[in-house]
Amino acid sequence: MKKLPVLNLLALLLGLFTLAFTACNESARTTKETTAITKAETTDTTAATQDTSAMMMDTAMAGGGMMGHMHQNMQEMQNMRSKMTGDPDYDFAQMMAMHHQGAINMAEKELASGTDSTLKSIAQKTITANKAGIQKLQDFTKKHKPTTGDTATTMRMLHPMNKMMGQMHEQNMSDKNVDQNFAQMMIQHHQIGNEMAREFLKQGKTTEMKQMAQKTIDQQTKDIEELQNWQKQHPQ
Repeated sequence: MKKLPVLNLLALLLGLFTLAFTACNESARTTKETTAITKAETTDTTAATQDTSAMMMDTAMAGGGMMGHMHQNMQEMQNMRSKMTGDPDYDFAQMMAMHHQGAINMAEKELASGTDSTLKSIAQKTITANKAGIQKLQDFTKKHKPTTGDTATTMRMLHPMNKMMGQMHEQNMSDKNVDQNFAQMMIQHHQIGNEMAREFLKQGKTTEMKQMAQKTIDQQTKDIEELQNWQKQHPQ
């Protein structure tokens, strides 16, 4: 009779162990299921994003592909996030060099497919000026060793581009010819560049890069006025 309590205690302990083991298994199963669901949701979200990007690109290729060049340039600049150093002068130089290349691509499209002599002249000036600008920016990045900084701060220079991209894809450019597309897209492209440069001037450290940023604003502001005057003379 004295052994009975011991047996009862053993039975109780066995029962508790069984309950704990069952609970652990249930927790592990739930965790696996939750993880599987999360992965599936992530995959679905990624696929949806890719589908949206594809649709945006289809829309962007309307109007002779001018918007396509614009979209590709903006996407390439977005992809620079991983290359940001946090050094405003270095990061701006990289971004503006890529921005200038986008202008060159659109200008080359105008020279190849456009028909208006005034716009072709503007396109040629754009190519010459932006190639020279790219060279200066690349020379700067070669000699300027970037310092480590807050990349979230330098990322602000991309905010105007993000806003403009959303507005750009709300436009219907399919009913416009290459000349009209070039004028409108280049105006918006320059506006983005000017806003990026203005944001940089709030952060910039070196006199050299600040001077280049201001020169970019001054030149592109003149280009915008010239393109807007053309649009007034050639109403759609």
